[in-house]
Amino acid sequence: MAESYPLVEQREYGRPQQGGGWFHKRPVRGEDDLPLLAAHEVRIFRVGEEYIEDHGGLRPDDPVVVAASSVTVVDRSVGVPVVVEMRIPSAEAGDFTVRTTFHCTVADARTVVRDGVTDVEALLLDYLRAVPGLTEQGGDLPIVDSAVVRRRIDARLTAYQEMRPHVFSGLKAYPRAVEVLSPEELAAHVREVEETRRAREKDRLREQLERERALALAEKEREREEIRREEALRKERNRQEYETLRTRYDHVVSAEDQEHELMLKGRQNGFVRNEMTEDLRLIGNDPIAADFNAYRNGDISADTLADRLRAAEARRADRADALTKLEQEYLERRATLERDDQRWQVERDDKRKELERADRLEEHAAGREAESRRWEQERDDKLREHQERRQDAQRLSQEQREWAERRLVVNHDIGKRLIDRGLVDNTIVDPGAFINSVGEIPQYGPQALGQAPAPQKASAERLDKRPADTDVVDGEADHESDKETDPDPESGDDSDLDLGTGDMEAHIGH
Repeated sequence: MAESYPLVEQREYGRPQQGGGWFHKRPVRGEDDLPLLAAHEVRIFRVGEEYIEDHGGLRPDDPVVVAASSVTVVDRSVGVPVVVEMRIPSAEAGDFTVRTTFHCTVADARTVVRDGVTDVEALLLDYLRAVPGLTEQGGDLPIVDSAVVRRRIDARLTAYQEMRPHVFSGLKAYPRAVEVLSPEELAAHVREVEETRRAREKDRLREQLERERALALAEKEREREEIRREEALRKERNRQEYETLRTRYDHVVSAEDQEHELMLKGRQNGFVRNEMTEDLRLIGNDPIAADFNAYRNGDISADTLADRLRAAEARRADRADALTKLEQEYLERRATLERDDQRWQVERDDKRKELERADRLEEHAAGREAESRRWEQERDDKLREHQERRQDAQRLSQEQREWAERRLVVNHDIGKRLIDRGLVDNTIVDPGAFINSVGEIPQYGPQALGQAPAPQKASAERLDKRPADTDVVDGEADHESDKETDPDPESGDDSDLDLGTGDMEAHIGH
């Protein structure tokens, strides 16, 4: 078994590097930060308190890889042999050396990494020592009976495994072979183990040196690549600065040339404007003066000047005639507009008076309609109030009838119980009077509604009497005339609800 089973390799991560382009920097791991995997191995990344399993599909820029604080490679081979040796006492001076071979399989790689299972032999040795009675199997046998001890230990391990299979932090282990070594075999085995350990240590040191050499070469190559990249960046930065300075110099020179040309052109334009301003001040908008100026400069002849003067005089006469005609047309149009304005004013006044008369008619009609609605509302309120008083009276009468019926049932039940128990057999008492004096009963009906908020009691004798007509709720007397004209068939006659003392005694005698 390799010393690194089941954890093949473990790496601790620092802060990730910044990768990507100039304008899109993002954290990313290097390709060397991800350990290589064999066909039977998996990677376990620790992200905070979580352990994430990877079968080789995550890339260096994956968020899980970037956020991970460590990575562990776990060997998931099935049935990896692990040899464990322990000593048990014998009947003689020496001890038996028991060599047990376990076949181990990783059942949960994340649990193995979380619990830090690195020394499987120590876990299995503790497991063997915890087997009940295992260390006592050779106490009654000499050293030469190693075969008997082997059979005993094998049987006990098999039975214990069947009864209590054990999983060591995500690692399953099954005992497959048990050997009991003699002193000579033990010495040979120790030498073999020592030679194997030395060879394994030598191979491990060689692999570590090769790995360190490869890491050193990769680091040196990375530093060279970084130097080449910085050199290229420095050259590119110098070129960009040179181009910037050259462009700025060209802009400054071009601006100075344009400013000089504009200054010369401005001076020339100023001189021309001054001359034009002076000519305009002297000539103005007088065409005759302009013609004389042109004649003086030699631009026109004397005949042309005379023709232009005669044409200017003719235009002046025509303009005067046209102006006189326009004044006459203006006066006529103004008179027409004034007449139209007076007619429009009269029509607007008539329209306004007609609208005011229509508004007054609408207001009067609205007032009459509102008054009619108010009268109808008052009539409906009176009718609804009358109907509510009638319903209250009917409800009160119904409650009184129901209360009388319940009281009659209660009195009947009380009397029956008294007679059944024989309480009135040896005494001369009036059962009705006795029942009526049993206790005070809360008063219901209109009398209770009209009393003060403090609770009052009425005897059963008072409740035997029917309520008088004057006990009806307020407003019922005001509508007696309405009852005569429109009797309510549901009100009925309450004469059959008379619950006097005689009737109650009759019921008690049943």
